[in-house]
Amino acid sequence: MRPAVADYVSDVDIDNEDIVFEYEPEELHIPVSSEDERNKPNWPEFDEHYGFGEGRFELGTRFATIKRFKEVVKDSFIAKGRELVWIKNDKERVRVGCKNENCPWIAHLSYNKQLQCFQVKTYRSEHTCARELGSNAADQHWISKKVEKRMTTHPHMNTHEAIDFLKEEFDLVLHPKMVYRAVREAKDRIMGNKVEQYGKLRDYLMEIYRSNPRSTALLDIIPQPQAPPNIRQNDANNQFYVIAFAVARSESKES
Repeated sequence: MRPAVADYVSDVDIDNEDIVFEYEPEELHIPVSSEDERNKPNWPEFDEHYGFGEGRFELGTRFATIKRFKEVVKDSFIAKGRELVWIKNDKERVRVGCKNENCPWIAHLSYNKQLQCFQVKTYRSEHTCARELGSNAADQHWISKKVEKRMTTHPHMNTHEAIDFLKEEFDLVLHPKMVYRAVREAKDRIMGNKVEQYGKLRDYLMEIYRSNPRSTALLDIIPQPQAPPNIRQNDANNQFYVIAFAVARSESKES
């Protein structure tokens, strides 16, 4: 059973209120009856499987993190060609609206202590404003995340290729300087992941020793004369360093 949506759509902050009724007051510690369990509201959890701009949520939808909610809102505004404004934006709550003052679209997410998750507590889903050619939600960080995902299959993507990709996939025409900075941010993040993985090579070697007692394992480095002094080499998947090892009955000329 779910309370009527109209009961909870509000234009005022409700940070001190929970949508879900308090069935077990802390001061009483009264066990919840089976009847109360049956009548307890069943709020939906956000479905992570969605395409760009297709993320759907409603009043009462549960989110694991504020970050995820903000990503979904950004995608939605960019897909619809609207500009947003963050009215409140901290670690415990987010209130976001349409930048057009005459547009009623608004959403408020805050932490629900009873459910131990973040929940949409205010939501008006209709835009009455006109579509724009772009969106301020498409900032450098958002662009870099989309470009980084694309680089898993196109590791050498440059600025011009990124501009074409953003136009084709998201119908966005962005300033080349912003795209350039976003591409650099994405590459730096990928490179940081590679360096981190390289630093774990010896840990992987020790894991082989631990999980395969009395086995022989060798960690070797192949010099790259034409490469810069820091580790920046790609493997076959353009991301991870592969650990190669062989298993044999015994060390001999045949093996």
